[in-house]
Amino acid sequence: MAETQTMERHAAVSAAILAFIAARNPGMDRDAVTGATSLVTSDALDSIGVLDLMMDLGERFGFEIEEDAFDLAHFESVDALARYVDGKRHQA
Repeated sequence: MAETQTMERHAAVSAAILAFIAARNPGMDRDAVTGATSLVTSDALDSIGVLDLMMDLGERFGFEIEEDAFDLAHFESVDALARYVDGKRHQA
């Protein structure tokens, strides 16, 4: 049961990230960004978009944006960022 809840939380965070990216890129094919998409090397977000995304996620999921939030490892993929955010929201 705990594993199911973890998967559901991760899916909710991933969905929020993908929705944010889709809203910022209305002409982008919906299948162009997946859980494996790098937020560092893809054109999904520019640097301002990354800042806006982190602010949105912090507000939405109730955690403070700290310096460690911008570690490149968190942006290796949508899934990596979702894991980071899910971990932070449960520390808050």
